[in-house]
Amino acid sequence: MEAKNILTIGIDYRVVHGGVAAVENVYSTFYQPFNHVATVVDYGTMQKMMAFFKAYIQFWKWMLFHKEIEIVHVHGSSDTSFWRKRFFINLAKMFGKKVVFHCHGSEFQRFSAQHLNAVQKTLTKCDCIIALSESWKEWFETTIHHKNVVVIKNVIALPRVKKVKHNNFVLLFLGRLGKRKGIYDLLDVLIKHKTTFEGKVKFLFGGDGDVEQVKEIIKQNGLENIAEFQGWVNGEKKEYLLNLADAFILPSYNEGLPISVLEAMSYSLPVISTTVGGIPEILKNGENGFIMEPGDKDAIYHAVVSLMEDKNLCKDMGKKSFEKVQVHLPEYVEKQLETLYDSLL
Repeated sequence: MEAKNILTIGIDYRVVHGGVAAVENVYSTFYQPFNHVATVVDYGTMQKMMAFFKAYIQFWKWMLFHKEIEIVHVHGSSDTSFWRKRFFINLAKMFGKKVVFHCHGSEFQRFSAQHLNAVQKTLTKCDCIIALSESWKEWFETTIHHKNVVVIKNVIALPRVKKVKHNNFVLLFLGRLGKRKGIYDLLDVLIKHKTTFEGKVKFLFGGDGDVEQVKEIIKQNGLENIAEFQGWVNGEKKEYLLNLADAFILPSYNEGLPISVLEAMSYSLPVISTTVGGIPEILKNGENGFIMEPGDKDAIYHAVVSLMEDKNLCKDMGKKSFEKVQVHLPEYVEKQLETLYDSLL
């Protein structure tokens, strides 16, 4: 399979903002040229509308003037993303192309329950669905009844490890601030056990979403000495924080297979997270971190304390994380992707 035969549909990946863009950014290093149409940008309602209109025109040009395109690889998720991508899936099939739907959406099950007929009708047209984990594969097979679902590991860039020395136990959170990622549960734990953590734990968190609400909670409860907001984090700043951190936490209520957790594991960090999506397939309780049911604040507290008080445990779990994440590094995932493309033709 040659690069010229593949057209990728997704988000603008050149400035990485979020997990899907991160995956596409790594994929762009696999194939040159990387034929790509961005259906959305990550800022401004008007800009998003203009991006979709531009993508629609670009896609028609690819279909009409580039007969060498044989596979259209669509990166999508739920809600507006799905409705946008539906246009391109239908058009690609109209032109007789093989279509791969790469599902990234942690909310896709909820969305499908609300729009099952539309989801089934659209995905049935796809020649293959890429799921991020075995649990998601099973769901697509039993709920959507698709006959060709494959698991391709979420890919992460090679880590740039250069550990930063510090005094406190640094706990890192990266993701959208809101209930789904569990940030409010974590803040409740910090508030309740403030005296235990003060002077010992530095909780660094970065992302977008409910920024002002989270800042206000920190201010009202006097957590300024414990919790520090880092803004939106990517590039060199993300590398610095991952090298600075002692452990990573993401107490989510809903996930696919979060890139942030995989990136943390690649930097040899123990992980504290929850039993949702594909996380149990990469996080084993007591082995490379701690896993709990969403909303279990007592378990979150005990996990943080266990790592905070035992540096050797932290280090040993971090080594296990690094071992487990190897199959998510570019060399391994590139082979999986090549095998899939070849099978379709």
